[in-house]
Amino acid sequence: MTDEVDLTAATVDADPHTVVLADGSFRTLADLSRQELIALQWGQERAFAQRIVATQKGSAGRAAVIGSAYDTVTQIFAAAQGNLGGGPVMGVHSRHVRLVLDLLGRQQKRGIQPRIFEIGYGAGTMLQGVCNAGYPFGGIEVSRAMQKKAVELVGREHEEQLLVGDFLHDSAPAENGPWSLVYWNDVWEHIPPDEIGDWLRRIHGMLVPGGQLVTVTPNWHVRPSDVTSLVRPPRTEAGGLHLKEYTLREVRGMLRRAGFAKAATPLVVVPKRFVLCGGGLIGLKCALEPALEWLPFAAARLACRGLALSCTIATKS
Repeated sequence: MTDEVDLTAATVDADPHTVVLADGSFRTLADLSRQELIALQWGQERAFAQRIVATQKGSAGRAAVIGSAYDTVTQIFAAAQGNLGGGPVMGVHSRHVRLVLDLLGRQQKRGIQPRIFEIGYGAGTMLQGVCNAGYPFGGIEVSRAMQKKAVELVGREHEEQLLVGDFLHDSAPAENGPWSLVYWNDVWEHIPPDEIGDWLRRIHGMLVPGGQLVTVTPNWHVRPSDVTSLVRPPRTEAGGLHLKEYTLREVRGMLRRAGFAKAATPLVVVPKRFVLCGGGLIGLKCALEPALEWLPFAAARLACRGLALSCTIATKS
């Protein structure tokens, strides 16, 4: 397994037009149409997902498969976007950056030294915004291909802060802490279900008292939110690298079990920002959430987005 990850990394550096597939074979992307690339991504996400779930929890084998999966899939995704060899175009909406900066500013006013760690920083868009605002930061990513893009965006002088590795088993995230805020966007749903509790407890341990975890993860009621949506109808269970998508009620319960004192949501989402107000009526939202299944899918998707049912802010006591 380790050899497979090394091989993938070498391929990314030597020939970004070629990827290593889940079965260990090579595939050149340059001769594929967009529809063929989507079909390839769908097949590879399913194949990698099956391998990830089948490997032993916490093993080096699982970590190797995960690293290989995201190096491969991000390159296929980039090619499907028309950015062959340039890395995937994966940004963060400006309102997410504004939310994080708002929370860091509020922490500073409460006497907490603001320091943010991002899990799955992708192309580095969030950390670039944090860096420009002058806050200390760090992050970890499983994909070497994505780390290269982040270094280009944030600056080579920050390369040491942009880790590549396995969050659960790399000691650097905790050693470089404690942190006042941990942020992850579209990561939770990619974690094997038998590991998510371990991730949350580790994050909880990295935070200072009063620190916060900001989670953005697709709500199950707008399933599927991975590549499955390109090949299957709405309300189909995700079959790609979204190993499990969760309801807001499930997310809140897991945060509590991990030791967080409270979990909130933004009250609403408007085009340019998240509106924060107390707990954001999270209890009422959880109670009414099952009714989304009775709505037409488009209406359910609008409700999830407008009521921030895919975003939680958990606070450590």
